[in-house]
Amino acid sequence: MHTFLRSLSLIFLVSSCISCSSSVEQTNLFFANAVVDEEVMGKFARSCALCHVSGVADAPIVGDIEEWRSRLGQGEAIIIRNVLEGINSMPPLGYCMSCEVDDFRAMIGFMAGTNSQ
Repeated sequence: MHTFLRSLSLIFLVSSCISCSSSVEQTNLFFANAVVDEEVMGKFARSCALCHVSGVADAPIVGDIEEWRSRLGQGEAIIIRNVLEGINSMPPLGYCMSCEVDDFRAMIGFMAGTNSQ
């Protein structure tokens, strides 16, 4: 019985590590196909950059991979909902009234370092 419990514990530990590692890899895929172009970066400069370059009001800073990883762990749908509805000090749409969801996806991918552009 002792050997069985040890084996079961080992299986649980290994499967936990695998699921942890795959969830980290999964968050790296979020917003990966969002295209950052000149128009999107212009919108970013006029709105998102106000807080996300300096970290005003605890906004996650562009390129802070660890901070973004914790946000990405919530999933794309929740992150987009937070952007659209606002969260904490960030107002709805993050001051970008002309942004579409695809623009936000590209900006988030840019800030989090997950898109390929």
